[in-house]
Amino acid sequence: MILLTDVVLVLGSAFVSSLIAHYLRIPNIIGFIVAGALIGPYGLHLIKAKEAVHFLAELGVVLLLFTIGLEFSPAHLAKLRRIALLGGSLQIVTTLLISGIFVYFAFKGSIPFAFFVGAYVALSSTAIVLTLLQERGELETPYGRASLGILLFQDMAIVPLMLLIPLLAGKHKADVGLLLILLKTFLLLGGAYVISRWVLGFFMDIIARTRNRELFLLATLTFCLAIAWAAYLAGLSLSLGAFLAGFILARSPYSHQATANILPFKDLLICIFFVSVGMFFDIRFFISEIPVILGAGLTIFILKSSIIFGILRFILRYPLHVAFLVGVSLFQIGEFSFVLAQEALKFELIDLSIFQLLSSISILTMLLTPLVIALARRRLPMVAEDKVCPIVPENHMIIVGLGVAGMALRTAAKRVGIPYVIIEMNPDTVRREKAAGEPIVFGDATYEYILRQAGLEKAKVLAVTIPDSKAARVIVGLAKHVKPDIYTLVRTRYVAEMVSLLELGADEVVPEELVAALSMFARVLRLYLVPEEDIRRYLEEFANKHYALFRKAV
Repeated sequence: MILLTDVVLVLGSAFVSSLIAHYLRIPNIIGFIVAGALIGPYGLHLIKAKEAVHFLAELGVVLLLFTIGLEFSPAHLAKLRRIALLGGSLQIVTTLLISGIFVYFAFKGSIPFAFFVGAYVALSSTAIVLTLLQERGELETPYGRASLGILLFQDMAIVPLMLLIPLLAGKHKADVGLLLILLKTFLLLGGAYVISRWVLGFFMDIIARTRNRELFLLATLTFCLAIAWAAYLAGLSLSLGAFLAGFILARSPYSHQATANILPFKDLLICIFFVSVGMFFDIRFFISEIPVILGAGLTIFILKSSIIFGILRFILRYPLHVAFLVGVSLFQIGEFSFVLAQEALKFELIDLSIFQLLSSISILTMLLTPLVIALARRRLPMVAEDKVCPIVPENHMIIVGLGVAGMALRTAAKRVGIPYVIIEMNPDTVRREKAAGEPIVFGDATYEYILRQAGLEKAKVLAVTIPDSKAARVIVGLAKHVKPDIYTLVRTRYVAEMVSLLELGADEVVPEELVAALSMFARVLRLYLVPEEDIRRYLEEFANKHYALFRKAV
């Protein structure tokens, strides 16, 4: 019951803070961090099961990295190779050295302490930056790819940095541990390759053929957490393991549906993560040390932004505005720095007052990140032009379901040159059609994410050809919510279902009962040798009168 009480407090405070943030027109992330500061141990001290809350928060970061991995195929990562390996390594090393040298000479600290502070400052917030990128759909921009590449390298760097903490504290040697970690890492990567090549496809095919939404969700979550757990056993971070799981699944046609299933859980747990970050914030300590914290925050902003800008602009030759935006986006000190600081505190490399000071500086930079990025975007409106053109065309038709009706629509669209994208749940059909070069997405169209993957925002027509009237109502409601002006054409079995679909905003409903009746009526008229012109007129009049009855009801 204690955990349930704490979860209710976390979610309730997050809801209130998010509502206030909405009316004040500030990012939700800031509201979540403030809520955590209020209910945490340094605020009203309402949270009792802090360990369990922090576990849920870490699970949120795991799911965030899993969804990011789902969006990045091997081709995507190949594009990030240069920015991740060269840009990320230069950023870590340069920031660590400059920060460490500054701390060593300015505060006359020891070399191990200066090295630790440099490493602490070098890491940025994967959760905050990627959340903001996902919200704005900017992961596929040059700015988004450059940010992701550097963040991924930083996440990988946390492993050797964690290993160095005991060595810096003079507790024990890390040579054997490092070799063991490297061995486990190679085994993990080899196992991941085997799974992705020979196991995952067969396993997911079996799950997808069941058409069971709950089973697919359980399989996705189990796979994600199992790979993350294996990475943790190898000495890597859970987040990197989750990214690897997403990356493996991204090679299958089921990645879009997996993302759609995970998104609600990820959003909920990421909210808990930011609340848990706020729990580290001690307002009394912040006020007492505010000159030091503000000065350190400004120094870190100038230092990290300048280093990242310089690397991207002068070494990797990125455009000026992209280098600038990435620099100001990654200036904050991230969530993995908290992990590093907790490890340093455990091995007595730092004391509690230094931990509080570093935590306060980190949270200040995190709070300022959404505001700084928003301000930078206003100064650089040309960044929006960098978006990569999506694979779907404009003014296309989305066909939901590739049964007999869906195939007929596709044939007609091909014949007259109308661009289209298909959404289908049958894995065999998706694999066959994708191999034939068809623009097809595996997924359940009752998820908004799946509709967006098919290019709903740019589509002109949505044709729902599946016989499931309940699913059709959900799809029409979602589509009209995202794009009110899209023309929706819906198939249904019974005439009685027309009213509810029309009320939801469907522009035209084709009931099988009515189509069958009209077809039979036309055949009877031809049997009695009625002229074709008269038959067409009778059918049109009959259909129009029938539709008019239902439109009046609406």
